[in-house]
Amino acid sequence: MPVKVAALVGCFLVGGIPAGLLIARACGIDDIRKYGSGNIGASNVLRTVGAKAALVVWLADVAKGVVPTSLAGGVLQLEGWWYAAAALATILGHCFSPYLGFRGGRGVATSLGVLLALDWRVGLSAFAVWIMLTVITRYISLSSIVAALSATLLYWLFNGTAHSELLACILAMGLLIAVRHAPNIGRLLSGTETRIGQKAKELQEEAEDDG
Repeated sequence: MPVKVAALVGCFLVGGIPAGLLIARACGIDDIRKYGSGNIGASNVLRTVGAKAALVVWLADVAKGVVPTSLAGGVLQLEGWWYAAAALATILGHCFSPYLGFRGGRGVATSLGVLLALDWRVGLSAFAVWIMLTVITRYISLSSIVAALSATLLYWLFNGTAHSELLACILAMGLLIAVRHAPNIGRLLSGTETRIGQKAKELQEEAEDDG
């Protein structure tokens, strides 16, 4: 039992590492949360800093999902609800980072990493849904919500109900991501959501003032 509890705590702490904040700071943005959507994820880094920094953040956030989830299942041999809880703890760590006063990102890239660790087929399929919708709509938020919610159906199609605890974990993950995107949903409905290719409004205003 102590090992299992420690595994959950470890997953939460690793998931909580604010890669977006740290990488943006290394690029000269003191606090990424003051710009754009206020989020620490790759999409806000893309709009605020640029594509290269955003790619590094995205890869780091995906790794935060893959590594602890894989270690929990492969090295520590967690099974059933303990394994599902470890996977969910990783995502919760990103969304409610203990290093940021229990505030954090939307959890999309970290959830992709978790999905890849749980079942790579589901992870790649959900990622394909995300890519397709992003290309069509250029709305990262909309693509992320739909891809996250589709993961439950995808897991069921590949695995049925053989691992109901993981199915429940993925459903909870999808709902959490949808809730975390509530502000984006509001902007999508009002037509003010930022598309790919648009820079953060605050940086545009600073550039205009300096000019």
